Amino acid sequence: MKSFVEVIEPTPRFKNVTEDNIIGKKRVAAYARVSTDETDQLNSYQAQIAEFTSRIKDKEEWEFAGMFCDEGITGTSMKKRQGFLDMLDAARTGHIDLILTKSISRFSRNTVDILTVIKELRSIEVEIYFEKENISSADPKIDFILTVMSSMAQEESRSISENTKWGIRKRFKEGKLLMTTKYFLGYDKDEDGNLVINEEQAPTVRYIYDKYLKGMGITELAFHLIDQKIKNGRGVAVWYPDTVKDILKNEKYVGDVMLQKTITVDYLTHSQVQNDGHATKYYIKNNHEPIIDRETYDVIQTMIQARDMILATDNKERLKHLAQKPIKGLVYCSKCHRIYNSKMHNSGTRFKKSMLKCHTSVNNPDNCDNHPIHEPLLERATLHVIEALTKTEKMQQEMISNMEESLNSVNSHEPLKILKQKQIDTTNMIKAHIKNRVQSNLSEIEYKTEYSRLEALYKETVNSIEKLKLSIQREHLLRRRFHALKAFIDTNYQDLSIIKSFFGLVLIMDKNHVRYVIDDTFSIIDELHEGIEQIKQLPTILTGAYFDLITKENLYYEVTNYEGN
Repeated sequence: MKSFVEVIEPTPRFKNVTEDNIIGKKRVAAYARVSTDETDQLNSYQAQIAEFTSRIKDKEEWEFAGMFCDEGITGTSMKKRQGFLDMLDAARTGHIDLILTKSISRFSRNTVDILTVIKELRSIEVEIYFEKENISSADPKIDFILTVMSSMAQEESRSISENTKWGIRKRFKEGKLLMTTKYFLGYDKDEDGNLVINEEQAPTVRYIYDKYLKGMGITELAFHLIDQKIKNGRGVAVWYPDTVKDILKNEKYVGDVMLQKTITVDYLTHSQVQNDGHATKYYIKNNHEPIIDRETYDVIQTMIQARDMILATDNKERLKHLAQKPIKGLVYCSKCHRIYNSKMHNSGTRFKKSMLKCHTSVNNPDNCDNHPIHEPLLERATLHVIEALTKTEKMQQEMISNMEESLNSVNSHEPLKILKQKQIDTTNMIKAHIKNRVQSNLSEIEYKTEYSRLEALYKETVNSIEKLKLSIQREHLLRRRFHALKAFIDTNYQDLSIIKSFFGLVLIMDKNHVRYVIDDTFSIIDELHEGIEQIKQLPTILTGAYFDLITKENLYYEVTNYEGN
């Protein structure tokens, strides 16, 4: 029998085989993008939309499946291109068969992205046609061609990115500001791009600075602004502590501008990082009209630095595991003066137990024989001690009133403002004295005497500022204790965060014998650690015993008050 070959032509996807006519239309969409908002680009963008829409609708065998667009958005990253993402979603859900686009560079400038998208769309039988290059994703050679051409587009994008950076840096060097004020509280831009005060919003900025200056904490201030229904730069009464802190630290409110605070480290992902020495920064003083006077701004920065210093110390020494281990970092051995570290006994079993152990006794038992203590037991006992110290409403009110009185009597910002100005004046006098040396009729001895006087005055002023900064730091710690005590009472003595605001040190004297130290000097932990022997000799203000219902153990405690040397 003679064999023969029958050629079976492929059946068109949208063709009726019996009647040889089109039974369904190919669903065709188009994608257009421009990367800037410039007029000529926008005109091209509108032309693309009109041309693609018209062409698709004019073809009888095509059904218009949508026009997807991204205006003023870069092509190096898909994440921020909402139109592009919407198009992919439509394709994935079976609403698109063919996508038309002007060119590879309009579709994507990222080689990896474009190949990934084509591979995915090809797997669900969605075709892409690139008009300028006259190639289709259905072509077997497309992967090689696209790798070459999209790599060229990617390199072009890198070159554009570098040129853009160069232009921005050039403008920075010339002191030209590049920023949007759409949501920036307190300022707008005039026709020339200069910052001008928004008179409706400026009072809010002044209010925030004034409240912080008078002692309101950053978190408390954020809640206060919400309670008062005060609107932010977006016109809504929503505030976060970080937002408040950013306003308090922003140099624009004092009339200055810091340019290039952040930099783009990757031209493909456009990820930005803080410019901490990566590139040059440009600081322009007196760039525009200030909302806050410089003296007030400087005092605020000192107060924030004092607060941050406390938090940095706490994070390192005391608050590292506040949520899980609120007492960690406070507990020290009364015998060898080393810290008590947390150790887990019988880990991985139902008998596991968190214990605090003396660092020396763990590593060198011959040098210290102090006993370990069950960590949760110590936490519960500590809350009991604080409750005992504040057990009556009268005692609670007395402590809160004393703290409020102390906070109200503290007014460190005004003296600091005066001292800061004195420092500036003294610096100017020293400069003038040096500059006028030739013109003055002073003898060498007279010149040196006056210089020494001014130098001594400057050093004295600097020392006074440092002492006042310490006072501000302690004021912040007192405020923390005040709010912690109120929260402790409000939560029915269950708020563990009070422990580190209330006690400066916890000494393990012996087995289940603890001495709590209330630190009224608000010293850092290192200063208290150095004074352990002195603290052990201080008279107690409270003694007692705590019986733990969970462990069935007794813990004997004593409380002392440390007021410094």
